[in-house]
Parts: sequence; structure tokens; C-alpha cells
Amino acid sequence: MKYLFTMANKTFAFTLILLFVSSFSQAQKNTDSPYSRYGIGTLSTTGFNGNFGLSGGGIAWRPFQYKPLIYDSLSRSNANIRDRGSNFINIVNPASMSNVSLTTFEFSAVSRNAQYTSNGQSRTGSHTQFGHMSLGIPLGEKAGFAVGIKPFSFVGYDYANSTIIEDDGEGEAVNYVYEGSGGVNEIFFGVGYEFLKNFSVGATGSYYFGQLIDDRRVVYDDQSSGLMNSLDERKTIVNSLGYKLGVQYFKHLNDDYRFVAGVTISPIEELNAERTRIFRNYTGAEGTENFRDTALFEGNRKITVATAAVVGIGVAFEKKTKWMLTADLKMNNWGDGSEQLSSGIEAGNGQSINIGFDKYSNTSTFGSYFGKIGYRAGVRYNTSIIRIENEDVTEFGISFGLSLPLRKNFSTLNFGAEVGQRGKDEGGLTKENFFNLQVGVTINDKWFIKRQYD
Repeated sequence: MKYLFTMANKTFAFTLILLFVSSFSQAQKNTDSPYSRYGIGTLSTTGFNGNFGLSGGGIAWRPFQYKPLIYDSLSRSNANIRDRGSNFINIVNPASMSNVSLTTFEFSAVSRNAQYTSNGQSRTGSHTQFGHMSLGIPLGEKAGFAVGIKPFSFVGYDYANSTIIEDDGEGEAVNYVYEGSGGVNEIFFGVGYEFLKNFSVGATGSYYFGQLIDDRRVVYDDQSSGLMNSLDERKTIVNSLGYKLGVQYFKHLNDDYRFVAGVTISPIEELNAERTRIFRNYTGAEGTENFRDTALFEGNRKITVATAAVVGIGVAFEKKTKWMLTADLKMNNWGDGSEQLSSGIEAGNGQSINIGFDKYSNTSTFGSYFGKIGYRAGVRYNTSIIRIENEDVTEFGISFGLSLPLRKNFSTLNFGAEVGQRGKDEGGLTKENFFNLQVGVTINDKWFIKRQYD
């Protein structure tokens, strides 16, 4: 009874932290990408502590006794580990939660750095932000669950273009200024269960929330011309539910090798939201506007914002307690997204491919520290999910990761780095060269191992 009471206290404390992080994460600006202007913004591609170094892959990621045999000490309490051996939370496929060996708490921070180049001009942007937080708990020998929060999409852009309009034979310079911020976050609760031998199923329920700010200005250079500037402010509040389903099948080929296959389905194609819009004319400069009239006001209009229905398949080939090679394919159906995308901007179907390698060489709690370090590497490529003036916007990235065990406990300090490119400096597009760095902590404990003597 005592350990159940302790578990309840820890879960309650985690819930309070989760609510605090969710309120804090809404206020951040996490990107400067001009592509975040469209739809719900650019989607988060970074993974959890175990997925980041695999370039976000994980549909078939189900390690066999991933950590060194910390179970040497657990065996004294008669813990039956069986084939369960993952001490990381894999949000990519909820079926993998049945593989969680110990109570697991994860937290990470991410630094996003990018150089943006368009028409021979360049700028840089850098943001350090909350990455994710999650708690996973095994339930008996065949089940587990996880709850947590993570970013879903980012909005953050600031750019302008100018032109000359003719009025009675005279040219008037006018500037079109676009600014946006915000994003969507996801609170999730997932459960995985091995209901047949070597076959697991799982489901994740998600709550999506956040705000998207889109400001559009028309500013005239000559303030004495009599033409008034205008400001079109749009604020979208997202509050919506979603879910994901997953399955995993694993088969031992012999004493040394194992094969894993997985499938995930996330059928949600749109998120519920409310939009407020106000269009006003003004004189003066930005920050000291003298508003003259309101041309349009819409308050709390219910809308839907487009997102992608995703189907994913993955396979993994593993040498037990040594290494694992994974490959994922995801198919994204974005539909037309016509309500959110501007003229000349199309949203459609796209695919993403992930290939990852995970190495864990030491299966004993004894021996060299360097033999216990986990190494990961991955590559990903995303085909276009939006087209701008008939030009594709594609993306690729290469990632690396390390898991450093902390002595005298079951936890790890995790580092991941990713370099890549989005778009190109052609056809009016912007090329983004990005570098992402993630630092995370994974803490493992034994909440569900009841002491024989108290």
C-alpha cells in the first residue's frame, strides 16, 4: 500500500509540472521560418530522447534489453523482465509502450539554429526552447502507459516586400509586412498492451492547444499622401482532440537476431479552432498607431485548421543487446487546406522516409563505462507537403545521438544533433540550412516492484 501511495504522489506532482509547462510553452517563439506562415506552421520533427538520434524514427523501435543488465540488481527482487527492455518512451508508436521496463521520466530542451537565404539575401535565427516532457509506467508484465507534452507545430515569421502603385500617373511606394508567432502543442496519453505472443497494440489520445498569430500590414512610404496604412490582425485559438493507433509484431529469428514490424494510423485531418479578426486603418508608425476606423471585426468564429492524416509503416532488424537498424515510411494526406493557404500555395500529399541505426554494446552492469554508451545515427527525407507557385518544398536531415549512463542508477544523459536543409533558393523560395541540438535526461525508477520486506 505504501508504494502505491508514493506512486500517486509522484504522478500528481508530475501532473502539476505538466500543467505549468503547457502554459509556459504557449508564449514561446520557436522559429523564424517563412514556411511557418502556412496552415498550422512547420511541424515539429525532433523526437524524444531515444528517437532524436534516429531522425525521429520509431514505428518498429522496440529494443531487446536496451540498457545494460541493470536487471542484475532487479533480479534480486524477483522481477520478471522477459523480453521487455526499453527504458525510453517511444511516442512514435503507442504499441511500443508495452515494452517499457521501468518507470521512466523524460525531459529535453532543444536549440534550433538556421540560416535563411532567398534572392541572394541571408539572415540567421536561433531559439532555445522546451523539447518534451513525459512519464511512462509499466503495468504488469504485458502493458504500459505514458503521458506527456510536446510541441506539434511552430509559427514564427517576419518578412516584407515592396512595390510601386500608380495613382494619377504618380508612383507611390507601398510595403506589405507579414508577422506571425505562436504554435500548437500536444498533451498525450498512450497505452500499449501485448495481447498475443509477440504482438502488441496501442493507442494514444491527444489534446491539441495553442494560438496562431498572423498580422498583415500595408504601409505607405509617404505618410503625407493622404493614404492610410492598414493592419489586419488574425488570432486563431486551437482546442481539439485527436488519436493515433499502432501495432507491433516481433519475431525471434534465432538466439541472436530479431525482426520487428510496426504500423501506425493517425486519421485526424483537421483541428477545431476559433478565430478572431480585426481590420483597421491607421496613421503613424508601427508601435505608435493612430487608428482611424475599423473596417472589419469577426469575433470567435468557429473554424477548422488543416492537418495531415498520417499512415506509417516500419521495420527493424536487431542483433539482440548489440544493435538495431530501423526504417520508417510515413504517408501524409494534407488534402487541399484551401482555407489556410494563400493564393498560389497548395497543400497535398507527401511522404517521409527515416532510416536509423542504434548501437548498444554492453549487456552487463560491470566493465568499461565507454562500453555502456549508446550510439545512434539517422537520416530522413520529406517530400513536399506544400507547393509555392508550383515549386516543391522538400526537406532532409542527418542526425547523431549519444546516451551516457549515469553511474549507480538506471538513468541516462542524452545528446542529439541534426543538420539539414529545407527548401531551395530558387523560384522565389527560401533555403533553410538548419542545425538542431537536443539535450535530455531520462530517469528510470522502480515504482512497481513491491518490496518483500518493508
